[in-house]
Amino acid sequence: MLVASTVGFALVYAAGVLTRPGQIVENRALDASTYLDRPGGLLALVSPLNLAIALAVIALLGLALRRVRATVRGVAIVVVSTVLSQLLKNGLLARPDYLGDVSANTLPSGHTVAYASIVCALLVVLPTRPRTVAALVSSIVLGVVVVQLLEFGWHRASDVIAGLLLVVAVMALAQLLLPDRGPVPVRSSTGTRALLVLGAVIGVVLVVASVAFAATLALDRSLATTHTLLLASQVMCLAAVSLAVMTVLWVQRGVVAAAPRGRALATTPV
Repeated sequence: MLVASTVGFALVYAAGVLTRPGQIVENRALDASTYLDRPGGLLALVSPLNLAIALAVIALLGLALRRVRATVRGVAIVVVSTVLSQLLKNGLLARPDYLGDVSANTLPSGHTVAYASIVCALLVVLPTRPRTVAALVSSIVLGVVVVQLLEFGWHRASDVIAGLLLVVAVMALAQLLLPDRGPVPVRSSTGTRALLVLGAVIGVVLVVASVAFAATLALDRSLATTHTLLLASQVMCLAAVSLAVMTVLWVQRGVVAAAPRGRALATTPV
């Protein structure tokens, strides 16, 4: 998963930023946006203070559930994702000026990384049953965020998708470096499995729809209006949200449960 998400990030950056056709398509979609400097709502909540508060709440929740290793992973996911996103966007990644617009690099989206990393951290620290409900609610919230980012002209689709891939990559790395220890993993609940299937189906359907739309545009470029491209970009980002959340659930499906206090772990291998 770490390799797949890292390669995906590189491909998204190459296609959306490093190629002239990619910049043209994304800028045309951006032209249909309703530019708002201060849209309020979910986007206005992203700030260093609010991010720190959310991180503290997740850390306290994880410790209260006695899921120490999961808590460390969750905190690391938010911190590392946030730092990496700023380093990549403001220093390591460049945006070639193919179109003469002299726009700064905006990949990956900081707002996407902020929300996605908090969602990911929450799903990591929660036990199986509440994790399923949280994943469903988080998918809706994250979907609203990414649609607004494109609708209000704050980011391009490649920025959003790259942000999601970055968080997934960091989550996979954290799981490799600090796996859970304890009793035999608890199997995923029926609700979790059902949500995994549903989310995967939704994501795949949206991806197929995006590919079909791209193939149609290749045959008839008159359909490539700015509003059509914006809508297609939003659909792609919703697909990415669904697949990203389902990926986190899939990786966490076999995490161990917290051991009851004072009880010997007879199932732990010697």
